Amino acid sequence: MGNSNKLILMGITMILSIGIVVALGVNSPYWQDNPLKMYPGESQNVVFSLVNGINEPTTEASVTLIEGSEIAEITSGEKYVVNPGENDKNIILNIKIPANAPIESNYSVKFVVRYTPQGDEGNVKLDVEYNVNFPVEVVGLENASSTNQPTPIKGEENNTTLFILLFIILLVIIIIVIIFIVIKRKSRQTIESP
Repeated sequence: MGNSNKLILMGITMILSIGIVVALGVNSPYWQDNPLKMYPGESQNVVFSLVNGINEPTTEASVTLIEGSEIAEITSGEKYVVNPGENDKNIILNIKIPANAPIESNYSVKFVVRYTPQGDEGNVKLDVEYNVNFPVEVVGLENASSTNQPTPIKGEENNTTLFILLFIILLVIIIIVIIFIVIKRKSRQTIESP
């Protein structure tokens, strides 16, 4: 196998690996640059939706709280089964800020989601792990996230996931066509050469 064929094969493997990572995921409303802002004494449920690609197998997900147990608790359970194309399974964290927490203090919440595809015992299974962490800032009532949230647009997350999946599929098709053209040209050159 020539160097160009090895590079093409490595490229296809990388693209397909990216598809696996993107197809299974966690939608997080908060992250390092977009902290959850809560006021002292506030309690609220924060929802993180689990997403499984249309072409992915039914997948088991387990959730473990790693950091922030002094203010956060997983109330929706620690085990989930996410079927192909589903995005309505939610991890719900109940977050309670102590009433005596000083304004401008910070907390960190971190949890791990581990996906394991279901299947027959003979199949190879690839575990995918997501670390979700975000800061929680203690602010005055007027600056809290709960009082400043825009109304979500229904279906916006679904459209983003669908767009990503379609983009990956299109990219894979383009790469396969390019590989086919390269192989066809090389076979013509081999036939034409004495």
